[in-house]
Amino acid sequence: MLARFLRRWSIKTKLMLGMAACLLLFILVSAALSVSLTGRTMRERVVGHELPAVVGEIGNDVLRQIGAPLTASLAVANNTFLVEWERAGLDEAGIDAWRAYAGKVKEMNQAVTVFWASPTQLKFLDHGGLSYMMEKGNPRDAWMDAFLATGKPYELNLDPDPKTGEMKLFINTRVDAGDGKLAVAGLGLSVQQMAETVRGYTVGESGYVFLARPDGRIVLHRDAALSDGQHKVVDLPGYSPELVAQLMKQEQFASAVHDTAQGRQIVAASYLPQLDLYVIAEVPESEVLGELARSTLLASLVAGAIGGGIGLVVIFLISRAIAAPVARAAAMLGEIAEGKGDLTR
Repeated sequence: MLARFLRRWSIKTKLMLGMAACLLLFILVSAALSVSLTGRTMRERVVGHELPAVVGEIGNDVLRQIGAPLTASLAVANNTFLVEWERAGLDEAGIDAWRAYAGKVKEMNQAVTVFWASPTQLKFLDHGGLSYMMEKGNPRDAWMDAFLATGKPYELNLDPDPKTGEMKLFINTRVDAGDGKLAVAGLGLSVQQMAETVRGYTVGESGYVFLARPDGRIVLHRDAALSDGQHKVVDLPGYSPELVAQLMKQEQFASAVHDTAQGRQIVAASYLPQLDLYVIAEVPESEVLGELARSTLLASLVAGAIGGGIGLVVIFLISRAIAAPVARAAAMLGEIAEGKGDLTR
């Protein structure tokens, strides 16, 4: 049936349709390859250069946000008058001076509290003075011995306030008063306030950022309910243990992709050794590559349409140039067959 249908067409029409079909196939293959190769190149550029730059900038901003309170905590811990006061047993005569100093540090750093914890005197002081007496073996006060046992100069710890129970981010700094006397000083920051700061970071249109510890516990997240010290990165949708291990390798930058109900996500992590924290950013792949793919496809189709139009004109001229002599030869053969042909032509 197809053969009979094709026989109805002239040689010129067949040539035009055949070459037009080849041209269309070439345009479609070229557009597909262009979108694929351009998308791959763009993804490598985004993941290898642009995303690290964005995450690095956010990391630097986080360092600025927490760096100032950390510097203030270290200043409290190394204050020679306070160290001497600790060595002297934190007598009542120094309470007023401590209260004035701690209040000023709290105001300057917009902290929720400024504290001094003494395992020798079992006193926990805040900016208001003596907050409460600590107890050996009390789980409420276990954080102090645990921190001092690490030997670290400082750490960030998300814990409930011993007095109010409100979740706060504590910057604990080690105090060495000499003669084996140790203490912990630092600042407490509002998790809600810092969560709002972290929530303000965006990557793309809907991408977001959160902070996590090397053990996977989330420190700050745009969802304040996740910033309770109990939730881990592996508990988030799409974050498998393998994905978390791939991201948390204490590298300056690491990236991966994972699938969620909202589509494929690009995840990037940057380790901040100064704070022993990870900045983790997540952005939908469609936001990074979707618009580019659409633009590339549109450009390819427009270029194909223009090239195809020019190609059709060329095909028409070539097919006519080929078909015209063939048609004349066929006419001559027909005349010869009828006995009317002129063999001198």
